[in-house]
Amino acid sequence: MHETFEEHTVVEFDVILCLDAELRVTDWDAAADWFGRANDAPELCRPAPLGRSVLDYMTEPDRAYYSRAFRPVLAQAQPWEHRDECSSSDLYRLCRVLVLPLMKHSGLLVISSLQVEHAHDRVPCVSAEERYRNGQGLIMMCSGCRRTRGHIPGEENWEWEPHFVERMPSGVTHSICPACREHYYAENG
Repeated sequence: MHETFEEHTVVEFDVILCLDAELRVTDWDAAADWFGRANDAPELCRPAPLGRSVLDYMTEPDRAYYSRAFRPVLAQAQPWEHRDECSSSDLYRLCRVLVLPLMKHSGLLVISSLQVEHAHDRVPCVSAEERYRNGQGLIMMCSGCRRTRGHIPGEENWEWEPHFVERMPSGVTHSICPACREHYYAENG
């Protein structure tokens, strides 16, 4: 089901995974297959993920972040929630990730709800470096996860740009994205 809200498409769509205590996939729903195919992730479209760690399907910054987030849910049996941008080069996506401990077995139920999806409001034929440079000509990269801050007026979005990690552009400065700020500096109380 799609609804329009403030020029964005609001989507009700859940990907559900069951993980064991070692974070291996024990079950998943058809939405995970569809999401993988829709996002050019062919290895997610086969039954092979069953028995493999969910972390194997993430980039290194996400792998480290989610590993640190999932472990306390297993140990303390307390739910955890996170807002995550899961954008592609064409679409902006905002997801709500809810991780629940399984009560009868040691494991997790991970529900990723796609909440907002819309086409990027980017001007075509603009290089990635130009798209990320701010008014001072600098590219701001998160020192925690290495995501890069986009400079679309009125938005604060941080995106993963793998080619910036492979070859660092000139004029990079560092900051910390909202997700890392929450993860590393949130007050426990």
